[in-house]
Amino acid sequence: MSLYSSKIRELLNIQYQLFSAFTQDYSHANDFTLLLGFPRSGALVVDGQRWNFVKHGSGLRFVRELPAPQLVVEMHDQFGDCSKVDWWRLTLFLESMGVTIERVEAEQAVLEHYRHTQ
Repeated sequence: MSLYSSKIRELLNIQYQLFSAFTQDYSHANDFTLLLGFPRSGALVVDGQRWNFVKHGSGLRFVRELPAPQLVVEMHDQFGDCSKVDWWRLTLFLESMGVTIERVEAEQAVLEHYRHTQ
């Protein structure tokens, strides 16, 4: 197992929680391909934590404001698929925790994750 497997599981869990809270609070926003009808920005509370989000391109970027430290969950594409992880999502999530990771290392961790979950 990768050194990062627990962080990938944590990221996937948070993505699921954010997606669930978003679809509950913004039930009218249901076009997960073009994000039509999605608010440009907003806030959610998940398990007592405040998350702000900004829509961009075909995804949303979530930033945890409270409690500190800030965390970043970048669901930059395929917003409706909260089981997706890629090197970019993992890299931004880890960097928001103060963990530096090279792209090749992140790609390897994601590939290993998918091998173990298939």
